[in-house]
Amino acid sequence: MAAAAPGPPGTTLAAALAAGYALSAGRPFLHAALNPSPQLTGRAVGGGIRAMIPLQGALAARTGALGAALATAALAPLAKALSRRVNPT
Repeated sequence: MAAAAPGPPGTTLAAALAAGYALSAGRPFLHAALNPSPQLTGRAVGGGIRAMIPLQGALAARTGALGAALATAALAPLAKALSRRVNPT
């Protein structure tokens, strides 16, 4: 068996960050879609805003800017902590 040809730099990181985006945005959106209460809709909006961080990291990794992608992704825990104190919307 021949080894698969390596893809462009950052392909794996971009895929991982895109999966992080899908999980962090998808879960609250699904809950809000199943039960469209104001509280769950607000959580979905906040989750979507916070999910922009891994999305931006994935886009940066896809272009090959791995350092920028990792630096952007590293901001996600800080954004989560700050969103508990200040409403992200």
